Amino acid sequence: MVLEEDIFHSDFVKFALEQGWIKEATQLGDEERVSFQEIWRTPDMKNIINYVDDPLTITRYLWIRGPKLKRLLFELCCRLPAYEPEEILQKAAEAEDHDEAVAAVLRVAAGFPRFEPDALHIFEAYLDSPSPALRKATIQAIAYRLWSETYPLLKKVSQEDTDEDVRRFAKSILVYLTEL
Repeated sequence: MVLEEDIFHSDFVKFALEQGWIKEATQLGDEERVSFQEIWRTPDMKNIINYVDDPLTITRYLWIRGPKLKRLLFELCCRLPAYEPEEILQKAAEAEDHDEAVAAVLRVAAGFPRFEPDALHIFEAYLDSPSPALRKATIQAIAYRLWSETYPLLKKVSQEDTDEDVRRFAKSILVYLTEL
């Protein structure tokens, strides 16, 4: 569940405390590569909610597990605005400027932990961008999830991209896919 940009940690904490959730652990991030995370449990101790502020994808998102997943998602969505999967894809398809496109492709990575064909199409389109920086951001997004389905894309970029840095970055990520 990717939170909208105007939803912050303090908004989540306020909601969690109102629900009587219990904070179990905190991982401090470094604001560059390591995400800030908090792990919360519901009072019955059967459901876990991770709050993640991730500097790699420039997103804040929740990872929810437990038997009351659907109810928790409903409650969270009613109080904390989050992107619908279709909205994440649409924003990526409609991004007009560089910064908007980078944020959109990284949001795709955060929003789809499991393989999604439409997300793969976004990656394919972004890898055709004339901007090497956007192509590198797309490779970063691909690396975030390392879906095996992205192997052909990375292979092509590692061999054919016009920018040496982009080819090198794709090769460095390709190694992890071949090791899986």
